[in-house]
Amino acid sequence: MAHRAKLLRLPGHGKMLVAADLHGNYRDFLTIAHRFERLGEDAHLLLLGDLVHGPYVDPSSWPQDAPHGHPLAGRPYRDESPAVLLGVQLLASRYPGRIHVLLGNHEHAHIGGPRTSLFARDEATALEQRIGIEASLHMASFFRSLPIVAWAPCGLLFSHAAPAVELLRIEDLEAIDYRRYIAPRRTDKPRSTKSSKPGDHAARLLGQLLWEHVLPPFKAQSLLARVNAQIAVYGHTIIPTGYQTIGFEQLILSTSFGMRDEHKTVLLVDLDEHYLTVDSLRPGIELLPLYEHPS
Repeated sequence: MAHRAKLLRLPGHGKMLVAADLHGNYRDFLTIAHRFERLGEDAHLLLLGDLVHGPYVDPSSWPQDAPHGHPLAGRPYRDESPAVLLGVQLLASRYPGRIHVLLGNHEHAHIGGPRTSLFARDEATALEQRIGIEASLHMASFFRSLPIVAWAPCGLLFSHAAPAVELLRIEDLEAIDYRRYIAPRRTDKPRSTKSSKPGDHAARLLGQLLWEHVLPPFKAQSLLARVNAQIAVYGHTIIPTGYQTIGFEQLILSTSFGMRDEHKTVLLVDLDEHYLTVDSLRPGIELLPLYEHPS
């Protein structure tokens, strides 16, 4: 099997639009694609994973009073994961080298990760049954090709979930095998190394990068220093207001899933700039509403 880089190194010039967690929302994808195409010839688009697995609830029975942050909050939609995936790949063909996607835990469920069960007992199997064997093989090949972390010279490190990794060198990411996964620890007790096997460290890195929701500031600072970045940007968690900052070095972005239209947020960064703290990512300039005039 050909080696595929787990670390995406982004360019140092142009604009980049960043969006997180579509979960099969084709309407939101089309809006993101349109926003990207308006940015010009040197623009890039980065999607932070979880393109797939949306609600199977019929829109007519969508709860009317779901609270902010609930998976079924916001405008009703029915999962259109196949259309989102096809749209992303067509966009990448139209703009080669400018469309980037990170692996999320829902994509990983199709290529060796734990099966997700947000809207079905086994969402990966449910989607594969919908699209058939041939399309499922193509989808899995696409997911295996995705990087898990993106780094930009402007000072930003991107991942799907909080990058709570026990990382010594950024090169350690390349040892990750998507077929080997160890769930993140839920305790601060030291990990025993007596039964560790070759590859366990990389398997732990994978679990941490796909499932952690939050990263303590001191851990974020330590990680960012090792990878020569200043700010970690990630999704995975529903933030009802569209984004949340932690300390001076973390931004959680909510673009689509579980969001009301008026709070859905994208990030637009200038790759020629250098961002030192999250205060550099300003509402109305870098942090923008997905829908400029929500209906």
